[in-house]
Amino acid sequence: MRNQYMGHVKVQRRPLELSILATESDDAEKIDVVKEGAVRKYDTIQQVVPRRPPDRDFILEPVIVNPKIGLASEIWDMINSTYDGLDKGNYPIRSMEGTGGAYFMLDSTGQKYVSVFKPIDEEPMAVNNPRGLPLSLDGEGLKKGTIVGQGAFREVAAYILDHPISGRRSLLGDGKGFAGVPPTFMVKCLHKGFNHPGDLTAKIGSMQMFVENSGSCEDMGPGAFPVKEVHKISVLDVRLANADRHAGNILLGMVDENDQAVLIPIDHGYCLPTTFEDCTFEWLYWPQARTPYSTESVKYINSLDAEEDIALLKFHGWDLPVECSRTLRISTMLLKKAVARGLTPFTIGSIMCRESLNKESVIEEVVQAANDSVLPGTSEATFLESVSEIMDQRLDEIASNSLLQWS
Repeated sequence: MRNQYMGHVKVQRRPLELSILATESDDAEKIDVVKEGAVRKYDTIQQVVPRRPPDRDFILEPVIVNPKIGLASEIWDMINSTYDGLDKGNYPIRSMEGTGGAYFMLDSTGQKYVSVFKPIDEEPMAVNNPRGLPLSLDGEGLKKGTIVGQGAFREVAAYILDHPISGRRSLLGDGKGFAGVPPTFMVKCLHKGFNHPGDLTAKIGSMQMFVENSGSCEDMGPGAFPVKEVHKISVLDVRLANADRHAGNILLGMVDENDQAVLIPIDHGYCLPTTFEDCTFEWLYWPQARTPYSTESVKYINSLDAEEDIALLKFHGWDLPVECSRTLRISTMLLKKAVARGLTPFTIGSIMCRESLNKESVIEEVVQAANDSVLPGTSEATFLESVSEIMDQRLDEIASNSLLQWS
């Protein structure tokens, strides 16, 4: 069947069947090459084993890490259409933009993009990066608090955590998320069109559905963007502490039924960092950010639960590192506390972003003050209680100052 696990996974109409062996995350590891002669290990819970050698010169397989995960037809259609394109001999087309390897995948006609594939080993500063960037010497990515080779996981995580306004999905790919992150899934793909300085090997990476668009927000002034569209992206970025939100990774989608532009957030390889140091939000400078959140947005924000999100990511195969879990907990806490005080996206974003390179942001100051107030070895729960208390004090001051400015 196309959209459920039945002892094995079979891509519809394909001769290649896969056995998916799921284990606990403590019992298995995936290895990502950071630099020549060195490897970095991180948790995973999947192993893909072909039952017989493929009879084609390419491979495309969904990486399913948990037999309980169900995929909606939308994701299966993306994978199957991409497979059809490769089967017809259509080469992946490497994007000329960005700092990593990103490939537009064509359908069977060769006239339409259906997905975008980003291999782990071609990420910025990774061993097979096609842009000529130097290898990371310590494993850290281009943004503080990120690790080379984990961008694909973050891309998928952003989609998983972009819950629909109606609640969490029962099937991955079922229902559009609040912010509209395109469906994204982890796949294994082999093709000679990718960057292979050495032997031809299969690559693991994120595959995201290609969405028709008329360019990015770099191509248009922000004045025409609907407030609702800007706000939905602000919620996602604050919550995930996005370290790389710029106008180039917000696409201009097709107009909706009200003839208004739809904004589509992409490129989430630098979300959920271990530190808030590099948080960057382009929308902070747009006029819509100074408008209070709507009742609908506030209701959605209040429904968010960081603990459920951490458990959900683990269910999907990524046991979030402790430091990243802390980031998600604190950013979700900030978002909920701030909207309860009526603070705007601009004010909340300003709390998370640095005014200058050498001046810590308010949220960094809150975290540091909490660290200073607890003893070494203090539990995470006690530390977060300290963060909550200090955050309340700072937010009350900010809210009071905001009222004075408007009075």
